[in-house]
Amino acid sequence: MAINTDERKKRISTLKEEHEGYFQISGNINALYFPKMAYRPSGKDELHVTFFPSELEKEEDIYTEFVSIDYVSEDPKRTLYLVKHNPHWKSEYELITSSSGFTRHMIPVGELKVVNDVTSRDWNKQTAMEEGMDHKGGSINTGIVDEYSTSHFDLPNPDKMSDTSLLVDKLEDINQTLITLTKVINKLIK
Repeated sequence: MAINTDERKKRISTLKEEHEGYFQISGNINALYFPKMAYRPSGKDELHVTFFPSELEKEEDIYTEFVSIDYVSEDPKRTLYLVKHNPHWKSEYELITSSSGFTRHMIPVGELKVVNDVTSRDWNKQTAMEEGMDHKGGSINTGIVDEYSTSHFDLPNPDKMSDTSLLVDKLEDINQTLITLTKVINKLIK
């Protein structure tokens, strides 16, 4: 059963409220947030999300989470993902047209970056900011980084990239993680 426009807007607003703390801390008060269905398109091996050209034309980073067709969260951890702005989105993301005539660009879920979920919201955010933590996954309990997501270390193949900015971003994330781990280890040693 399809929901009407007013109900859809209300549900999106309610979904976004869960992430307002992250947007406030990260200085992204007016973040673009578009919750999406993740699905495996016919002929594809991995899950994808789709974005309308009008959403990608904004030339900004986009935040998303996985929802049902009725805009109900499908993830009990309420994971927030980042779709880093890609200036080459028109040529790099496959364009599809739905049976109702809407065009959208498909982005593999593997290209999304986990930035926050309910476990990382339990941190002491002030302490994390002072220590240089970036709130991009993982959690800090008693000063130790727990189960840091391996998705932060999925590096794209540079031979298959025309734009290496994604690779540079991943390497910067790894560097920041190493700095953070060094600080935590130094605290434990003292």
